[in-house]
Amino acid sequence: MQKPLFKSSLHRNQVIMGYVLIIPALLFFFVFFGYSLVQAFHYSTLDWDGVTEQTYVGMQNYIDLVHDSVFWKAFTNNIFYTVGILIFGVLPGLLLAYVLSRPGIKGRTLFRSVYFFPRIISAVVYGAVWKWIYDPRNGLVTMLINMFGGNGSDIAITGNVKTAMLGITITGGWTYFGFCMVIFIASFMGTDMELEEAATLDGANKWQLFYSVTLPQIKPVINTVLIYTVIDCFKVYDLVLVMTSGGPNDATQIMTYYIYKQAFTFNKFGYGSAAAILLGLFMIIFTVVYNKSIGKEDEA
Repeated sequence: MQKPLFKSSLHRNQVIMGYVLIIPALLFFFVFFGYSLVQAFHYSTLDWDGVTEQTYVGMQNYIDLVHDSVFWKAFTNNIFYTVGILIFGVLPGLLLAYVLSRPGIKGRTLFRSVYFFPRIISAVVYGAVWKWIYDPRNGLVTMLINMFGGNGSDIAITGNVKTAMLGITITGGWTYFGFCMVIFIASFMGTDMELEEAATLDGANKWQLFYSVTLPQIKPVINTVLIYTVIDCFKVYDLVLVMTSGGPNDATQIMTYYIYKQAFTFNKFGYGSAAAILLGLFMIIFTVVYNKSIGKEDEA
C-alpha cells in the first residue's frame, strides 16, 4: 500500500525540482525580453526624442507608420530579400546537399568546410568584400566586364536603384548557401535508403526518387530551415549598413535599418519602437500561420 504513495511523492518532487531548475531561465527571459518588450510598447505610444520630456500620443505612431511610404518600402525590400535568399541560398543548398549525400561521394567533409566558411565570417567583413566586388571603379565585376571588351564602369550594381537590392540579396544568398547545405546533408544522410531502393525497383527515375521519396523524409527539417530563414532575413542589418546604408534613395532600406534610423538618427524613439513592435507582430503571425498550415498538411 505504500508503493503508490512513494511513487506519487517521487513524481511530485520531480515536478517541483523541474520548476526550480527553470526559474533562472524564466527570470532571464522576463528581465531581458519581457521587460524590454513592455518598455518598447510603452515607448511606441510616446512622442519622445530620448532626452526631453515624453509626450503621450497613443496609437498615433502606428497610424503614421501605416501612411509612411518608406516603411512599406523597407517591408517590401525585406520580402524581396527573403525570397531571394530562398532562391539563391536555400534551394541551391538543398540540391547540392542531396548530391553530396549520395553514397560514394568523395571529399564530402572538404565541401562542407569550404561552403560553410562564409557563414562564420562577420557580415561586416564579407559585406566590405562584396562592396568592392560591385565597385564600378575597380571592382571584380568591372574587371571581368572590361576583360570581355565591355565598359564595367557603367554598371554600378549597388549604386543603381533598380539593381541595388538584388546585389545585396545575392551577397546574402552566398552566405546562406553553405549553411543550408550542411544542415540538409545531415538530414539526407539520415534518410532510409531502403525506400529509395524499393522505389528504384518499381521503376522510379532520379527526379521521382528525390521529390517523392527522399524529400518528404526531411520535411520537418525543411520547415524549420524555412522559418529560421524568414525570421533571420527580417533581422538583417549589418550587411545593408556596410554595403549601401539603405541607399540609393532608400532602394535598399530594410526594416531593422529603418528602425535604427528612426530611433538613433532622427531621435524618434517612439516612432522607431512602434515600427519594431509591428515587425515583431509580423514575425509572430507568420510563424503561427506557417506552423498551423504545416499541421493541416500533416493531418491530411
